[in-house]
Amino acid sequence: MKWLRTLMVSAALCMSAAAAFAADVSYPSVLGGTVVSITPAGTAVKQGDVLLTVDSLAGPMPAARAASDGIVKQVLVAPGTAVKRGTAVIIVEEK
Repeated sequence: MKWLRTLMVSAALCMSAAAAFAADVSYPSVLGGTVVSITPAGTAVKQGDVLLTVDSLAGPMPAARAASDGIVKQVLVAPGTAVKRGTAVIIVEEK
């Protein structure tokens, strides 16, 4: 019975540690312009994936990229919206 209790405590500690490593990260637009496309909520992303594209003076450009793997939790802007540099546009739950 003692080993079972030890096993249960170990499992609980592992699960709480895993939850501590997942974090929500807000990504800002690095360019100003009109939102052309944005990754929808619930989409799995990998490091380097384009999260947001804006139409700038130079044409359509990536304005936010994923810094690590995760899942898009919330989208803060819609296509057609004008954004300024530094505006938070998307929240990703990183793994």
